[in-house]
Amino acid sequence: MVTKKNSSIISFCFATILSFLPFNFIVGSYHSWFSFSSMAMPALAYHYSLLYVILYIFTKTVFTSSISYLFLVHRLPLFFGSSALQVRSFRLFVIVPFLSMMLFCMHAVGSQVFYYSLYWFIPILIYFFVKDTLYSRALASSFIMHAIGSVVWLYCGNINALTWTALIPLVLIERIIIASGMVGCIAIFQYIDTFSTRKVFA
Repeated sequence: MVTKKNSSIISFCFATILSFLPFNFIVGSYHSWFSFSSMAMPALAYHYSLLYVILYIFTKTVFTSSISYLFLVHRLPLFFGSSALQVRSFRLFVIVPFLSMMLFCMHAVGSQVFYYSLYWFIPILIYFFVKDTLYSRALASSFIMHAIGSVVWLYCGNINALTWTALIPLVLIERIIIASGMVGCIAIFQYIDTFSTRKVFA
């Protein structure tokens, strides 16, 4: 019989495999894709521990041919999104999105499309006006990752104002899909737990 402790390892392996699957092309990046890690890893943190997300980031760092601070910076959305799904807090749901909006609007390009950052009011509104549920946390987590990721790409990439504007209608659909994917992955991990801890003999 597989123990519950070992079931977390099985879930981690499953989530890691999912992370290699592309989910959607990051418009304006020319070579990068969103992967299912944006769904599976926050779910892993919620169901088990944030340590698994840190282990995943560390593992990817070790096996990356070119390790740089940019590689780690691009993992910040995953870390904060996982933390937000795990714990509902003022710092994560309010301060992080607010600071992201400030940084976005302070940038020369970001200031031209400041309205793009209005999406990040969503986790703030969720914190103050929406009941704390798995679904509200998942949606907030998805937009927190989006806020941090957008700021990272704005400052580290070369995305023009027209591209940011073109992305606006796509963001809502993308974030809802990612939030739904988090909830789905949590259900899968719960099933793995149940299956793994089930006694072979009654």
